[in-house]
Amino acid sequence: MNLAGKTAFVTGAARRLGRELAIHLRKADCSIVVHYNRSETEAKSLQAEIGCRLFQADFSNTSIKNLQNRLKEEIGFVDILVNNASSFSHTDWEDIGEELWDHEMSVNLKVPFFLAHFFGRQMKANGFGKIVNLTDIAAERPYLNYLPYSIARSGVVAFTQALARAFAPEVQVNAIAPGTILFPDNMPAELQEKILSKIPAGRPCRIDEFLRTVDFLLADVDYITGQTIILDGGRSLTW
Repeated sequence: MNLAGKTAFVTGAARRLGRELAIHLRKADCSIVVHYNRSETEAKSLQAEIGCRLFQADFSNTSIKNLQNRLKEEIGFVDILVNNASSFSHTDWEDIGEELWDHEMSVNLKVPFFLAHFFGRQMKANGFGKIVNLTDIAAERPYLNYLPYSIARSGVVAFTQALARAFAPEVQVNAIAPGTILFPDNMPAELQEKILSKIPAGRPCRIDEFLRTVDFLLADVDYITGQTIILDGGRSLTW
């Protein structure tokens, strides 16, 4: 699909990887809508930099009906959806409670599904569109200290496959499962080194490698759908 002139909605795009992706797609002449939650300062800075529209929403505390009404009124039609927003909450598996479970499922699974469901139907009716869902290698090999997150990511892989069938042939729905790209803020250096020691490539994924993978799915090929690209430098081979 030619990206020039297309409208892309990127969730969780005020900071970190989402921000890089929004800037990258803007350089490809996409019109960008950036979702953010608490990062208002960063979102407005990005808006000043690339001229994007902003959409604020707390995905952990919103009704789907209200969200969809806002999407209709404030965004309208999009050609590209990138489900990037996530929550990554550390809790020992023995201590998982209902509040944490609901939070992780809402941000990492429920809202991404309904966004894909909402926009995907529009795309299908319009005759074309692309959806890219960000998941995690934990979808297949769960992190015990991030178990609700991991289970939610497994759900993302499942609905990627399901919606790829439902929206075919007009819309391609795929996922990317990164390993280590950007370390979480404030992660100790010794833990970073421990993680890197498990990656056969010996390093994190570069941001440009991630962006080229997104380009591959959005712009380079229209014959892949329902698939998850594992972008982990081989870490899942040596778990």
